[in-house]
Amino acid sequence: MLQRDLAAAGTTGPLANLTSIIQFYSIELTPMADGRLYVGVTAAVCEHEGELDSMEMGSGRVDSIDKALMLIREAIASHH
Repeated sequence: MLQRDLAAAGTTGPLANLTSIIQFYSIELTPMADGRLYVGVTAAVCEHEGELDSMEMGSGRVDSIDKALMLIREAIASHH
């Protein structure tokens, strides 16, 4: 639905106006049984009529907090 709405708005690329409709990011850090961390990054985007929808920006399993921060940074920066 998000891609269709952006296309209808006349954007040139699939994520051309994504940063203008992102309301906030949510970051999930979950400890795994093997000592690693699961990292999930989602964005709440405002679609038509003020309706919020969730969009996954990136996720993965990492070995350290430093790698978790790198994954978060890459997930957010890749959509700006």
